[in-house]
Amino acid sequence: MKDNIYRRLGAAVRYYRVKNGWTQEELGERAALHPSYIGQIERGIKKISILTLEKLSKSLKVKISDLLQEKEIVYKPTSWEKKLIGIIKDRPVRYQIAAYRLLKEVFKNFGK
Repeated sequence: MKDNIYRRLGAAVRYYRVKNGWTQEELGERAALHPSYIGQIERGIKKISILTLEKLSKSLKVKISDLLQEKEIVYKPTSWEKKLIGIIKDRPVRYQIAAYRLLKEVFKNFGK
């Protein structure tokens, strides 16, 4: 069961969530789903209903068909994302959290 529809769906959900810069908690809030449920979906271990698929699609602002790709989508960070990761990856977790909160506030004020 290496390559199945739930695994591909989970990869697509993760791809669009990360592309939007959201945590599983943020997607969960937007879709009215528990963050651990989002994690199970992303790992391809949860079978979901059509209603849940619709909630995810609307929250991620993509078509349902975008989530049901034939081929698994793999997220590849941009050069700028790699630079940001490089700055914080070796820092203590409390600094990573502070950097995340700071950037989140900045983008809240400036939009996307």
